[in-house]
Amino acid sequence: MNELVIGGGFAGVAAACRLAAAGRRPILLERAPRLGGRASSFQDPATGEWIDYGHHILMGCCTASRELLAMLGATDDVSFQERLSIPLVYPGGRSTLGDTPLPGPLRLAPSLLRFNALGLNDRLRVARAVRRLGACRSPAATSFGAWLRAHAQSASAVKRFWDPIVVATLNAHVDEVAVETARKILVEGFSRRGGANIGLFRVPLRSLFVAATQYITSRGGHVATAAGVRTLHIVRDRVRAVTLNDGRRLDAPSVIVAVPPSSLRRLVGDGGAPALGGADLLRWSPIVDVHMWFDRPLDCEPFVTAVGSAVQSVFDVSRIHRSPEAPRSRPTSTHVVLSQSAARRWIGMPPQRVAGELLPALRQLLPGAAGARCRRSVVIQHPRATFVPSPGSSALRPPHRSCVDGLAVAGDWTATGWPATIESAVRSGFAAADAM
Repeated sequence: MNELVIGGGFAGVAAACRLAAAGRRPILLERAPRLGGRASSFQDPATGEWIDYGHHILMGCCTASRELLAMLGATDDVSFQERLSIPLVYPGGRSTLGDTPLPGPLRLAPSLLRFNALGLNDRLRVARAVRRLGACRSPAATSFGAWLRAHAQSASAVKRFWDPIVVATLNAHVDEVAVETARKILVEGFSRRGGANIGLFRVPLRSLFVAATQYITSRGGHVATAAGVRTLHIVRDRVRAVTLNDGRRLDAPSVIVAVPPSSLRRLVGDGGAPALGGADLLRWSPIVDVHMWFDRPLDCEPFVTAVGSAVQSVFDVSRIHRSPEAPRSRPTSTHVVLSQSAARRWIGMPPQRVAGELLPALRQLLPGAAGARCRRSVVIQHPRATFVPSPGSSALRPPHRSCVDGLAVAGDWTATGWPATIESAVRSGFAAADAM
């Protein structure tokens, strides 16, 4: 019998591809009409463009994601920086957080010392804190905000340097996240050569899921969309079968469930509740993506991170998605995405109001936007985009091999050791497949 994988996001796709690579002929079931989950794409009716529901990036240290890309023959679909360069823009100025040949955390020191959004004393303290973070051994109950204050970081340094980085990478503020998680991102990524190099997807994410479908089916597996699962049947602590929403029953000696905790709870009922671990207690944080189309080029970098602004990150999709084979002529319009993390204030707000509040801030940040006309905007709200890696949350994330025989669990919220990212999702899928 074939192994079943329930859930067609990055975690489920990674699990199915891993199984297919091992000759196991998995059946991948996704309740939506397309693969991708939170990372899927839709075709914009006004422009015909394929638009990602959420704007995602990778980092150089995302080794599992790069392995999946290579498996799918999609390595060229992500463009990685040769050297770290993060443009930081703020009202009245700009700077760059970049790499140098110095060892370890010191590699960021020169660019930190040039970060004139802070005074010189704050810059020196930030550089010292970056170095100390590499040797940090704080208790698991410590928040990153508390650690920063204990290491002489001013309110201005937290607001203008630390919080923007943590919000962008962890979708939560410094006082909400565990110091161990912040340390992992900053040390694993920014302190290792190439670890934080930004990787931008050069294609809509649907292209990767099309490639994954071809990969799985070409190896004898099967991908079924619009195939939701109603019930997972567990008898005497062993998986026996699943019942689909249309009433069909599929015998299943082994199942990988790659869905959010709330969906997993519904599928397994009381008999499989231990597979959740403490995931019911995880807190969740929203993301809002605002697509804007302008009548002219904005003359900015492919992406920028904003400091001291209502806008957080801006991605010029017109440049990022442009094929190298496309004509080099100057584009006549621009499609940008404003990605707003930890976006509680924007959730539930009418889309026109969200765009209306962010547009003036964007014009203030980017001189090219000041005289450009915004032709159209699309606002996408994700109320439960990622879990909050708060102090103690690591103990709530379940292992991939469950206590139910034949059941493995995947998802960026499981015990990968990573925050909720594509990398965490892919790692969880690989680990769940290996557990089978």
